[in-house]
Amino acid sequence: MAAIMKGGYRGQIYPINPTVDEVEGLRCYPSITDVPGPVDLAVVVVPSRTVPQIMRECAQKKVPGAVIITSGFGETGEEGRRLQQEIVKIAHEGNVRFIGPNCMGVCSSPAKLSALMIPFLHAKGEVAFISQSGGYGMQLYLRAQNVGVGISKFISSGNEADLDCVDYLRYFAEDEDIRLIALYIEGIKNGRKFFEAARGVSKIKPIVVIKVGTTDVGSKAASSHTGALAGSDRIYTAAFRQSGVVRTSNAEEMFDAIKALLYCPLPKRERIAVITNSGGVGVETADACVQLGMCLPTLTRESQVKIMEVIPPFGNPRNPVDLTASLNMEAFLKVPDIVLQDENVDGVITLGLGVSIIHAMFPDTPREAFLGIIKGLNDQLVKTYKKYDKPVLVINPAADMEVEAAKLLEDNGIPVYVTPSRAARAMAALLEYKRYREAAV
Repeated sequence: MAAIMKGGYRGQIYPINPTVDEVEGLRCYPSITDVPGPVDLAVVVVPSRTVPQIMRECAQKKVPGAVIITSGFGETGEEGRRLQQEIVKIAHEGNVRFIGPNCMGVCSSPAKLSALMIPFLHAKGEVAFISQSGGYGMQLYLRAQNVGVGISKFISSGNEADLDCVDYLRYFAEDEDIRLIALYIEGIKNGRKFFEAARGVSKIKPIVVIKVGTTDVGSKAASSHTGALAGSDRIYTAAFRQSGVVRTSNAEEMFDAIKALLYCPLPKRERIAVITNSGGVGVETADACVQLGMCLPTLTRESQVKIMEVIPPFGNPRNPVDLTASLNMEAFLKVPDIVLQDENVDGVITLGLGVSIIHAMFPDTPREAFLGIIKGLNDQLVKTYKKYDKPVLVINPAADMEVEAAKLLEDNGIPVYVTPSRAARAMAALLEYKRYREAAV
């Protein structure tokens, strides 16, 4: 309740507790049925044995929705499953829909509602995040803002005894504030229902998922955690691919894919150009792209001639394009424009300039001065990147140490990645989603 208050929620808040008269300066009611006027949402945080009675009172009060944070239900064994079935029956008979049980709550930045254990809301965002894991899901929700992903609405779905991830998919598909839906899944109870829903939603907006429980040990852990039926991992992989869901292996990959899908246009084909001022980065990026099914076409003769006019004679104008380590600002500004115009190129992965490495080369100059130079350079590059309907991903090996430099680009819709392999996987996610959208037409 303190989190809801600190989060800035502007509606009425009614503490319910039969043993006290006041909580945090608010009048406390012995039962929800004693609250004057309508109640939109009940957040239930009571021992599991008393939840059935609370749900009866919610039904009597005609509360349309509840969030049951309490644990001790289907994830605990036979007695817990019986108790879970009881609250489902009571809720359905009383026309109450609920999230959970065994969850961490929900939040909505537009509603300024942080019904979580923490009073935190993202300032802005276009992502809805649904997580079957409560604690880890909440940690990812907190972490997202630090890696350039704004989550507008978050649901810790818990055991999904009533509302489930399919309901949330369909809801957020129609939510105009949401451009992308992210899921953390341990198991799906109705695979066919999920498949049909995801296949339709993916035609409208991207779905990015982490599916855990891929091993026997992980499957057993998922079952004991939220009562999820983990199922065959190969079946999940096939279902995700056929329904247009972009599957990722972990949180890092999930956020990387989200940034690419939010910020970038989809590539028309799999022909990728790499621009670098380090030969090693160029080779590593090229390898990663090819291993993920992309190709690096040789640039046209016309493009190569133009590139050689601005890079040293020992540079490489083909692909990967090597500007060399000469720190020639003219090359940094002109070559991306030349490459993006090339008819053989559908997307670009480029090595960005970092503040740290330049400052290390010229330590007597204040770091802030270099940040100003990088900002001016990036402002010009963003204009170039946005001129063409092609995705541009930037590699900055120091992005996790110099957040301000990456933020300069990401605030303008250009995603930044720390390693070549992460940038390549993000480009592969764009291609995967592009292929589904083309096949679904």
